Amino acid sequence: MQKKNIYLIAGHGENDWQYVMDAVKASGIEHPQVAHIGTANGDHRIAFERTREMLKSCGRKAVLVPLAAHHRDLAKARKVIQESEVILISGGEVEDGMVGLPEEIRRLLWERYENGALFIGLSAGTIMMGSAWPHWDDEDNDFDHAQLFDCIGFVPTIFDTHCEDEGWPELKKAVELSPEGFTGYGIPAGGMVIYTPEGKMEATKPLDPFTNIGGRAVAVE
Repeated sequence: MQKKNIYLIAGHGENDWQYVMDAVKASGIEHPQVAHIGTANGDHRIAFERTREMLKSCGRKAVLVPLAAHHRDLAKARKVIQESEVILISGGEVEDGMVGLPEEIRRLLWERYENGALFIGLSAGTIMMGSAWPHWDDEDNDFDHAQLFDCIGFVPTIFDTHCEDEGWPELKKAVELSPEGFTGYGIPAGGMVIYTPEGKMEATKPLDPFTNIGGRAVAVE
């Protein structure tokens, strides 16, 4: 099956759920099942219920993928992912989100993407679908010693979301740790990027791009 567009939502905007609903509709299936991956927030019940109720209101079904440590069930997680036409990766903490995805689940997500499942990212979920993100042991005192860790990598670049008011410090650090000439993108609050199978990005709001020039993250005008 042909790959579908990936919907990368920044979050912190009034239109976030409309973006989700539009993306679900773009699956081309009248009543798709939506797998909700909440590893970035420990499968927070309220986050899942918000998704479930929103989708239920228009005849769609959301199913939690049980991957949080306190109730992990890999067999059930695989089943839900395999049976769902749409997969939504929700927000929280990026590193927690990636740690919560075992290698076998990451491979399955890639398999589902290659075989036509539609993916939606929300906030941290958007970042997780990019190529990498920075880790540091102490965010307040050890920023200079950050290192990149791999994300899912559906989109071969690095995103940050809704941090424009802070000046995108984490995105800039990620770009500085990337090869010369690499460009990463900030998606402002309330914005969304649609990434096409052909590798094009369509944004609902202007993005904030930064390029690595001489080991520094330089804003692209």
